[in-house]
Formats: sequence, structure tokens, C-alpha cells
Amino acid sequence: MTPEVRQLIAGLRQLRESAGLSLTRLAERTPYSKSSWARYLNGEKPVPYDAVVALCQIAGERPERLLALWELADTEWSGRARHAAKAEVVAVDVAVAVDVAVAVGNDGGRARRVLFAAGAFVGLAAAVCAAVLLLPDDSADTASPPPPTYAPGCTGPECDGEDPIAMGCGGQSMVTSAAERTLPGGRRVELRYGKVCHAVWARGSRLRIGDRIELTRPGARPKAVQASDRADTLGYLATPMTAAGGPDGQGGRDGPGGSDGARVCLVPVKGDRICFGA
Repeated sequence: MTPEVRQLIAGLRQLRESAGLSLTRLAERTPYSKSSWARYLNGEKPVPYDAVVALCQIAGERPERLLALWELADTEWSGRARHAAKAEVVAVDVAVAVDVAVAVGNDGGRARRVLFAAGAFVGLAAAVCAAVLLLPDDSADTASPPPPTYAPGCTGPECDGEDPIAMGCGGQSMVTSAAERTLPGGRRVELRYGKVCHAVWARGSRLRIGDRIELTRPGARPKAVQASDRADTLGYLATPMTAAGGPDGQGGRDGPGGSDGARVCLVPVKGDRICFGA
């Protein structure tokens, strides 16, 4: 892989891991299969533009940085970088021909012959240069659309019961932690507030199979999630969302991050329930 491709692949892997997304979940939430995602993230196959956008939306991350890396990587995949390199070589040959002609320019008839030959070479080289630059771009038919304007899938009461990752509410730049605890066994549990989505949810990591996380808030239905398999213990596991703030879900008079009254509990597979609030 070239450095450009390596940077893109590393960025995509990091985003997937930070969002706690397995290849199976990516396949379920995007038009791309589990095997395709494996090839994309291993650098075995060029990553489609739409796949980058889809991963960013699911992870709740703005796509601009990764799309900029995609543009650089696509230059390599499409061959445009090789075309530019060929044109540069031809341009250098043209300059060398002109230098030779000038160097022998004081030698009478021989100079005229060399100048004539050099001129012919320059014309030929210029034509080749133009041809190289005009070679069809394999990516022309699949020109990338401009980066989309990012918007979450829901806001306020619309988010009640929805998955924060699927709705694009969980990006690092869009979330604050209203409260967090490191609990027995190294388990990490957080009360999260989505500033753009105006919603709260609980998130856990380093869980054990069978651990359960519960979220309650006055006036809202309780939300819960349970670690059911090993995949759930390797990344982050989040409860469905609850609207933040007052009835309008906008935070209003409520406490830190619109999370006043929200309470998170960890019910470990072995041990006592542990609860805390904002």
C-alpha cells in the first residue's frame, strides 16, 4: 500500500474500533457485505466513496477528514498519479532537448541540423506529453460527489428508543460525557449526551458476557442493553437513547448536558447492581 492508502485504511479501522462496530454490524447497516468490508479494511480492495460516507454516518463522525484521505488514495487507485508522473518525465525530456540544441548552436550548419532534430523531438515529446495528460481517467465515470452535509438521523423526542450509532449521534465531536465510572473488573460505564441529537444514553466497555446496562430518566421509558456474546465485550455497547432536557428534548433548564435526572446502572453478571447519576 502507498502512504496515502495506508493513512485512509488506518483512519477507517480506528473509526470502526472506536465506534465498537463489528464487520457483521457494518454489513447489516450498509450495502456492503462482511467480506467486502474485510477486504476494504485490510487494504486488499479499493474502498468505495460511499462506503467511507456510510461508515462515518454509522459511527456519528463527520466525513470530511476521511474523504480528504480518500481523494488522495483514489488518485493512486485510479492511476492518475502514474499519468502525472509520465507527463513529468516527458517534460524533462523536452527541456533536455532544448538544452542540447542551445549548447551546439554556434556550430554553423551542424547547429542547424541539430536544432532541426531537436525541434522535431520537442514537437514529438510535446505531443506525447499532451496525449499522456489526455489519457482517459478510469474514475471519470464514477466522479466523486461533493461531501454530503452531515445531519443526524433524529433529534430530541424522535431519538427515543433509537440506536445512537445507527442515528449518527455518537461521534466524538458531537458528544459530551455527563458522568462516567470505572467499576469492578475494569468495566467502564458512561452517561453520554449527544449535543446535536439532544439525547442521552448509557455506554459500557470492557464488559463481561451477561453484564447489563440500564438507563432511567423521569418521564421516559427505561432503556437497557446486555452483552450477549464476545463481540459485545470487545468494543462499546450502548443503550437506546432517551430525549434530553424537557418535553422538547432541547436541554432547557436541565443539568449538565440536558441529562438532569438521568441515572445509569450496571448489573454485572456476578455481583451487586451499581448505579450513579449526572
